[in-house]
Amino acid sequence: MEKIAVISADIINSSKFEEHAFIDTMHVLEEPAGNYLVNRGEPVLSSRGDSFQLMTAEIRNSFFKAIFLKSYFKKKQVGLKDKKGKGTIDIRISLAVGLSKTIPENIGKTMEEPFVLSGRALDQMKRKKQTFVITTSHEEYNKELELSCAFLDNLFDGWTLAQAEVIYYLVQGFKQTEIAGLLNLSQPSVSSRIQLARWSLIEKMNTRFLQIIEKI
Repeated sequence: MEKIAVISADIINSSKFEEHAFIDTMHVLEEPAGNYLVNRGEPVLSSRGDSFQLMTAEIRNSFFKAIFLKSYFKKKQVGLKDKKGKGTIDIRISLAVGLSKTIPENIGKTMEEPFVLSGRALDQMKRKKQTFVITTSHEEYNKELELSCAFLDNLFDGWTLAQAEVIYYLVQGFKQTEIAGLLNLSQPSVSSRIQLARWSLIEKMNTRFLQIIEKI
């Protein structure tokens, strides 16, 4: 048995965006993989272009990969179909960690535990008006994670595009001075955006997440 993480995700209200502009945002999933989100050789299942599922054996980095996805889309603005101007994109993310007998080559045809947990939670998110959930096979931890994710949802909802943009780079390990250079900002401006995005709370959540997955 091997412990793996599965992320299931879909774009909220994707039909309101211009299709060609929306598709351009999905290059984060494209092959050849090897970027921060998907390591080379890790399968990605895409459906309809607005929903996808991916797996990783790097479970200790899976929470930050979910944050990477959240910030990647929330920093985007895409043209709207029915009116002029652009709209911001948001995404539902269901992260699950569990045991798998094998590492499946076709993740669209597996019923291994973490895939079932992640997909089932994603199906429930729209009804519960959630955009970020973490699930394990242990109910005692799930209750704690549900509450923590409710606070994270509120945090993400308050992100501006500018704040999401700096988190997108920060979660990949870029230093503040490097981010400042990439975005043509001063280092104090980057630092301010990081604080406003509540990065310190995200780091604390990751610490607790790592403690939990060590026990399951």
